[in-house]
Amino acid sequence: MTPSPKYLAGKLFYSRLLLPALLCVAGTACSTTAPTGKILFEDARGSVSLQTISDPSIQASHPIKLEPTLLAQLLTGLEIHEHGVGPHRRVVEGFAGQPSTYPLFSEDQIQFLVPLLAEGLRTATTNQSVEYRVVTTREGSNRFQSPTTETTAGSLYAYGPQLYVILSQYRYNPMRTNLDFTDIPYRSQELLDYSGLRYRTLQFTPKAALRADSPNPPTIKKFTDRFVAFDYQLLDQASLEAARATEARARSREALAQEVETLKQELESIKKQLGNQNQQQK
Repeated sequence: MTPSPKYLAGKLFYSRLLLPALLCVAGTACSTTAPTGKILFEDARGSVSLQTISDPSIQASHPIKLEPTLLAQLLTGLEIHEHGVGPHRRVVEGFAGQPSTYPLFSEDQIQFLVPLLAEGLRTATTNQSVEYRVVTTREGSNRFQSPTTETTAGSLYAYGPQLYVILSQYRYNPMRTNLDFTDIPYRSQELLDYSGLRYRTLQFTPKAALRADSPNPPTIKKFTDRFVAFDYQLLDQASLEAARATEARARSREALAQEVETLKQELESIKKQLGNQNQQQK
């Protein structure tokens, strides 16, 4: 029996879904680290490498030494804002389309990236960026489901007192991308979202350190790429001010505790004096 045209069209459609996923899994597509880059470190958790900046007009301020505490504050301040539309939309209290904001990196990922990014910025040249990739492996919910991996990747470079952080992939999973592709209201017939960023934006707090008018912005390769630029000197200054405020509060609490202890001792002394006077009167 000859297959119907409708059957053949459906088979072709799902073949188009499966092929990109297989290519990504095989490592021949959707790669974020070029084979010509210098890998500084790589294991199951991810990698950090040095890559040539594609735009020759951008001359980064490398090498540069940034303290690990400052880089940790940077990574902690990066946030993903979900617009509440598209395949990743959430339902909150019965209503769809509710936006939400949450950290870009987990604490484990921050601990993994901080020393490697510091090394990358310290050894990079003026025409290199530091590219990062973190991989999260999630176990199946039952013994019949295989573990899945999610990839978050991007790059960063310094220019003067500014630091540019670019995000090109967020929690990318090839199988989930294909499921998103079948979400009819948001489906593109020819374009799969390998970035996971089509309906998301990158944010940073504290906003006082952001530089909306930063010179020499990065060249965006894909429309889904996201980036933020901030003044790391302002961020460092804010960090110092926060540390000083914390130290001042600690000193204030210590002084208050000492004052309370002194009052207690004086009160005990008065009680003893009154007790002695009562004994003498008897």
